[in-house]
Amino acid sequence: MAESSATSNKLNIPSHVFDEIAKKYASGLGGANSDIVRELLSRCQEEYPISEESVIHDNACGPAIVTSSILDSNTGSVPRIFATDYAQGMIDVANTYKERKGWDSVTVQFMDGQALEFEDEKFTHSISSLGVFLFPDDKKGLSEMYRTLKPGGWIGVTSWKDVRWPAAAKIAYDRLFPDAQEPMQLPNVKNWEDPTSCRSNLLDAGFKDVKSEVIPCINRQPSTEAGIEVLTGFLRSLSPTAKAWEDGTWGEYCKHFGDAIKDAFVPSLDGNGVECTLYAIVTSGFK
Repeated sequence: MAESSATSNKLNIPSHVFDEIAKKYASGLGGANSDIVRELLSRCQEEYPISEESVIHDNACGPAIVTSSILDSNTGSVPRIFATDYAQGMIDVANTYKERKGWDSVTVQFMDGQALEFEDEKFTHSISSLGVFLFPDDKKGLSEMYRTLKPGGWIGVTSWKDVRWPAAAKIAYDRLFPDAQEPMQLPNVKNWEDPTSCRSNLLDAGFKDVKSEVIPCINRQPSTEAGIEVLTGFLRSLSPTAKAWEDGTWGEYCKHFGDAIKDAFVPSLDGNGVECTLYAIVTSGFK
């Protein structure tokens, strides 16, 4: 997420917060997360193609976008996939997809990515899209990915460079509370917001041949008003400051936030709704 004058310490986001946003996660990002996974799996296809012999870990799987994308693109050679998350809400969504789509090769498990229950060297591919960078102990998360990956196996992770709304959130806060003594608390993900830092994180964890680059992705919404609504929903879930406000204060804040973020949405090129360009980082390497 974009740097702001938010709290300097990394927020430990409890699992129940992700339970709250699980069902609106995909729609809230408006397909941007699918754009990111598409780029990540394209990188995988170039560097270490998935086959029916592959054993894949979808770590911090969320609503199973990685798993779904792999199975949709590998219908002729179905790999084994283990999808895990520490938020029960995300696990519930992933299990719904598993049952609905008949994913017989997929195992969905509730599991902390900082203390994986898998044996050493289990996976050919270890993937965490918009996951490990949010772990309270991201170094431990990477260490666990390294431990459970086979020698020569492939790792792919993604993180945010700029999701646009944190900067607008600060602007709105400063407008509503010009004399505030404390900054607004926002998720502050250090050392994952530029390719150089992302590459160093994987190298420090023991991975090699690491590549990292910024990619654009698009949050598509039916209207600017709808886009603002989903972003305010994320904001109140993820900011302890906003969550503590009474409804009246929150309502006033939302007016300022809407004014600050509305210009980020522009008409879609296909004329269907609006879109907001976000920026993610795709990083990959080998054990």
